[in-house]
Amino acid sequence: MLSTYGWLKLVHVLSVVVWIGGVTALWTVAIRLGRAGNRAGLATVLPMVARYGQTMAGPSSLVVLITGIVMIIVGRLGSPLWVKWGMVGIVLHFVLGATLIRRNWMEVGRLVAAAPADDARLAAMVRRTSLTNWIYLLLMVSVIVVMVLKPTG
Repeated sequence: MLSTYGWLKLVHVLSVVVWIGGVTALWTVAIRLGRAGNRAGLATVLPMVARYGQTMAGPSSLVVLITGIVMIIVGRLGSPLWVKWGMVGIVLHFVLGATLIRRNWMEVGRLVAAAPADDARLAAMVRRTSLTNWIYLLLMVSVIVVMVLKPTG
């Protein structure tokens, strides 16, 4: 039987999978459609990306934060390096998600719907969005790596 800490960890890890796995998959599809100049496909996928962010990724990231805090308390973990980096990661998630990432995707959506089409601006925005998303995902992967390896310091 799992302890309280074990259940919290299970929920924590599953929430990370839903959050990071889902956004990675959807962003990859959207970016590829954008790079291919597939406006119709992008117009179809963007509302799904937004809805997933609102209904799954956002709430999952909150569950990650809450279960993480409760695990620190229940497990009397203190604040080793891996806990600190987890907190930095979740703050960066909320800051980047609410600003750059959200604005970039909204601009991609606006450009996809714009008439007349401005393919050059859309291509530039897709490149910018891709770069921002890669930076975000690399930060989140670094948090995952640190959480798994738990370096001391």
